[in-house]
Amino acid sequence: MSPLNRLQDLTRPTGEEELLDVTYPTPRLHLTLRHAAFAALAVMLLAAGIMVLNSGGAESAGSAETEFPVVGAAVPAAAEEDGGELVISVVGAVAQPGLTTLAPGARVDDALHHAQPLPEADLLALNLAQRLSDGQQLVVPAVGEAGAVPEGTSGGGGGVSLNSASVTELTALPGVGPATAAAIVAHREATGGFGSVEQLLEVKGIGPAKFESLRESVTL
Repeated sequence: MSPLNRLQDLTRPTGEEELLDVTYPTPRLHLTLRHAAFAALAVMLLAAGIMVLNSGGAESAGSAETEFPVVGAAVPAAAEEDGGELVISVVGAVAQPGLTTLAPGARVDDALHHAQPLPEADLLALNLAQRLSDGQQLVVPAVGEAGAVPEGTSGGGGGVSLNSASVTELTALPGVGPATAAAIVAHREATGGFGSVEQLLEVKGIGPAKFESLRESVTL
C-alpha cells in the first residue's frame, strides 16, 4: 500500500467519533421594541442634523456672494457729497466773465471751459484740478499778474492764497512750518477750497493766536 493510501485509510472517519460539546447562546441577539424605537429616533435626529448643516452652508455661500458689490457700480463720490448745482463767478482774463452754473463736484477746469480764457490768460497760475464750491469767485490772471484763486464772495486782498498756494509757498507765512502747510493743503482738498479766511481755524495746528498772526498775510 502506498503512503498516500495509508494516510487516507488512517484519516477516514469511523462514525464513532464524539461531537464537540459547544454551547450557543439562545437567542444570540435579543432586540426589544423599545430598543428599536430608540435606534430609529437616533437615525432620524442624525439625518435632521445633516440637513440643517447643509442648508446653513448654502445660505452662508449665498450671503457671501451679496457682500461683494459689482465693480463699477459705485456712485461717484462727488455726486454723493454735493447736493445741488454750483454757481461760480469767473472774472479776469476770460472772454465770457460772469456767473456760470456747474454740476456738483466741478473743478476749476470745468469753469474755464465755460468762461473761455483769453490768449494772455496765465493758466499755469491756476490749479485746474481744484474742486469748486457754490458761491466762489475764480479770478483768471493775465501773464505777469498776481496768482488767480477761487475766491469767496468777500473777495481777497494781497497775500498768500489759501486756495492755490503750494506747501512751499505756505511755509513763507509767519509761524507756518511744513506740517501746518501740509495740513492747510489737505483741508482745502478735502473741503473743496476755503470759503473764508476764518476757516483756517478748522485746520489742525492753527489756534486763535496763530490765526490772528496769519489773518493779514493770507487771502482766498
